[in-house]
Amino acid sequence: MVSSCLAKVVCSDVRHNFLLHYLAAIIALAVTPIIFGLSELNEKMAAQPLEIMSPIFGMLLMTPIFMPEQNESISDVVRSKKTSHILVCFLRLLCSLLLTIALVGILALYMRYNDSKVTARLFAGAIGGALALGSLGFFSSAVGDNAVIGYMVSASYLLMNMILREKLWIFDMFSFSEGKTEINSWLYLSALVLIVLALLFRKYIKSN
Repeated sequence: MVSSCLAKVVCSDVRHNFLLHYLAAIIALAVTPIIFGLSELNEKMAAQPLEIMSPIFGMLLMTPIFMPEQNESISDVVRSKKTSHILVCFLRLLCSLLLTIALVGILALYMRYNDSKVTARLFAGAIGGALALGSLGFFSSAVGDNAVIGYMVSASYLLMNMILREKLWIFDMFSFSEGKTEINSWLYLSALVLIVLALLFRKYIKSN
C-alpha cells in the first residue's frame, strides 16, 4: 500500500515537474550523432562523444531534483505531508539515475551498431562521468537551494575538464579520451559522497 502510494507520488511529480528535463536529456541524445561522428571509431576516439555527452545527461537529469521546493507554496505543502520529503527526493533521484544510465546505454549501443569499439570498461567509465557531474549539480543545488546554481557549478566543472584535462588528476572525467584504459573509480566514489551529503544537508540542516 505504501509503495503504491509512493509510486503515484513519484509519477505525478515526474509528470508535472521533471518532464521537460527528461525531454531535454533525450534531445541531447538525439543531436549527438549530428555533433559527433559515431561510426567506425577505435576505443580512444569513441570515448570522446561518450565522455562528453554522458556527463551532460547526468547534469540535466540530476541537478533539478530539489527544484520544485524552490517555490515556497509547494515547499509548504510538502512539509504538511506525512510522506518523507527526503524519501520522495531519493525516488526522484533514482528515476533520474536510471534514465541517465539508459541514455548512456542507448548511445553506446548505437555506436557499437555503427562499428565503433565501445567496450564495457568504456561504458562504465562514461557512467562514472555522468554520475560525477550529475551529483555535483545535485549537491550544489541542494546547498544553494537553487537549480540554477547547480547547473552553473556543474557546467563550469565540465568546461574545466575540457580545458584542463589531465590537470584534474583523479577527478578527470575524460581519461579514456586521453588514452587511459582504467575505469576511474574516484568518479563513482565522489558521486556517492556528494549524493549522501546533499540528502543529509536537506534532511538535517535545510529542513530546520
